[in-house]
Amino acid sequence: MDLATRGAAIAFKRTGISEREIGRRLEVPHSTIQKFFSVHRHSPLSNAALKDRPRSGRPRCTTARQDRFIVRSIVNDPNTDASSVAADLPTHDGRSVSERTIRRRAAEAGLYHRVKRSAPHLTAAHRHARLQFAEAHADWTVDDWRKVMFSDESSVECGQNHGQQWVWRKKGEEWRGENRKLTVKFAGHVSFWCTMAAGGPGSFHVLNGTLDSARYLNVVRRHVQRDGIRLCGEHFIFQQDNHSAHTADEVLDYMERKGIQTLNWPANSPDLSPIENMYACLKRNVTERNPSNQNRLREIAQEEWNLFTPAYTNALISSIPHRFQEVIERRGGSTSY
Repeated sequence: MDLATRGAAIAFKRTGISEREIGRRLEVPHSTIQKFFSVHRHSPLSNAALKDRPRSGRPRCTTARQDRFIVRSIVNDPNTDASSVAADLPTHDGRSVSERTIRRRAAEAGLYHRVKRSAPHLTAAHRHARLQFAEAHADWTVDDWRKVMFSDESSVECGQNHGQQWVWRKKGEEWRGENRKLTVKFAGHVSFWCTMAAGGPGSFHVLNGTLDSARYLNVVRRHVQRDGIRLCGEHFIFQQDNHSAHTADEVLDYMERKGIQTLNWPANSPDLSPIENMYACLKRNVTERNPSNQNRLREIAQEEWNLFTPAYTNALISSIPHRFQEVIERRGGSTSY
């Protein structure tokens, strides 16, 4: 019975009404009323009868010492899994402990099994350069960043395995070093170069073969000025990373002759560029459409890129000041982006 029904039953009982009559008035079976007053026979008319009696529940299958062992095993090796901890758990009666129990004991200590977040591998030099760059641009507003056109290469392949890794951690610790999955760039089945800015997505250029300085110079000639003026205006700033093809003398000489202003972007900093968020979304969308061959993969990737809206890209650009603030707060470390 709910609390209101229990209260009414007690009130009727205090007036001397029989249990059968109480059941009739409350439209509750007589047996239920009988059991209620039988359970609370020592204090049937007190407010204590309104509360459920304590239940013993199922006995705990692990001892306090075993609980400490579980937590200690996970803290010492966050990359372990519940089955390994269960296999190593010492028992005295020969009974095994389930993986679910291991996860519950870990949760009691604030530890949860989560997929590792991807983050760039940063050396001390990388962190120093990132911090300097973030501090130098800390006063840039969103309007300043709307003048910047971002670019980068990426790739996607059919049946790509993203290789999720799991780790035990506490809430709010997803970006600690041991809780991240470090990544490096690799050549995919279909590679492409793109641009984006607050004004929307720019060109989607399929790359055939290895990107060298000659191929990249051709890409720059075809797209950079046209995209920059269309997306940001005549006085746009061009962002590119430190790929060897990007910093080749012939490429830099061409951009200098054309008056294309560039940013001195810090190395190994994809988390600072909003185009990387677009690539992550693009790859998910392409995978969901399950292309059957390389030609269809190229077509779908192009279609998905063109579906990005200026509202979406402008929101990404608006996040840049927050990214740089995180870099400063973390002394050059990885951001949550």
